[in-house]
Amino acid sequence: STPTEEALLSAGVDLAADVLKVGHHGSDSSSSEAFLRAVRPKCAAISCGEGNSYNHPHDEPLERLSRLHATVYRTDLQGDLTFYPIPGGVAVTTEK
Repeated sequence: STPTEEALLSAGVDLAADVLKVGHHGSDSSSSEAFLRAVRPKCAAISCGEGNSYNHPHDEPLERLSRLHATVYRTDLQGDLTFYPIPGGVAVTTEK
């Protein structure tokens, strides 16, 4: 996990959110298990370029998000992502 995630967890604040913008393009060090359990996102957005040389996103954060049943949206696959609140949740539009 990152120092920022650790600092947020240590602060003891409520991190719950419907949507999480996954850090560092979904690299293997982003979005630790403890951080994701605290946020409990319904949706996760990963900003990464198609065919990027870093192979983002990595499998590790994708697996962590899957275990929490978060729906993952990726700019390399779906293009532009727009999240907006609706009664009872969040709606998403994509445009590639």
